[in-house]
Amino acid sequence: MNRRAPSTKGNFESLIKTRIKKFWGYGNLNGDVWFVGMEEGCDGSIPKLVQRFQATSKGEVFDICSHMSGDVLHMNWFKEGAATQSTYRKLIYLLLYFHTHKEPTLEGVREYQIKYFGRKKSDHAVLELMPLPAQSLKEKHWVYASSGVEGLSSRREYLKLYKPERVKRLRELIQKHRPKFVIFYSMVYLSDWMEATPIPLKEVIAKKLYVAKDDSTIYAVVPHSVAHGISNNDWKDIAEEIMKVSAGPL
Repeated sequence: MNRRAPSTKGNFESLIKTRIKKFWGYGNLNGDVWFVGMEEGCDGSIPKLVQRFQATSKGEVFDICSHMSGDVLHMNWFKEGAATQSTYRKLIYLLLYFHTHKEPTLEGVREYQIKYFGRKKSDHAVLELMPLPAQSLKEKHWVYASSGVEGLSSRREYLKLYKPERVKRLRELIQKHRPKFVIFYSMVYLSDWMEATPIPLKEVIAKKLYVAKDDSTIYAVVPHSVAHGISNNDWKDIAEEIMKVSAGPL
């Protein structure tokens, strides 16, 4: 069977609609630090997407481990001795730096990923601007075209229809919960992050860091964890500059 033509089309359609309406990510919206990316990755398998959407259909934010326990490949990142996941790695680096004002070791990052990252009772949230996972940005990997949901005939149509509302809702979510830090990651979507931020962002490190601060929240835009040309020293500088704005560790 073609994995892009699910036999449970009606169920998939319903789950997609719920996902677009409700889903934001993992962790704790009442935490001090929010990380906001563009979207989750996936392998493009419809049955796995159905499973993932079912597991995250009853709310906005979930435990990245306990709520996703049915996804074997996903759970591999939280087993003892797991490798550090490429996107999580630098997010955890920043989180640990904010706590200690010291550069964490790789083993420290690994331990935090396995035991604490994205948990419902954590002090942080790991959110996505767009709710539908994708294998890549390529049109051939867009698996939602035949779902029957309005606006999903292509990735371009999806972004045009749903992204403005998601940006608006993200901004409202930030204002509702007022976390101490909101870290948007990926310079590619800088214009979207600027729209989601209630005050202007200032470039602090050329092409590597934008920052703004209001009465309750520090906003920062940093590169994606896997961005090319960003060294460990760059990440240390990014963390230091954000800490200067906050005037101390959490």
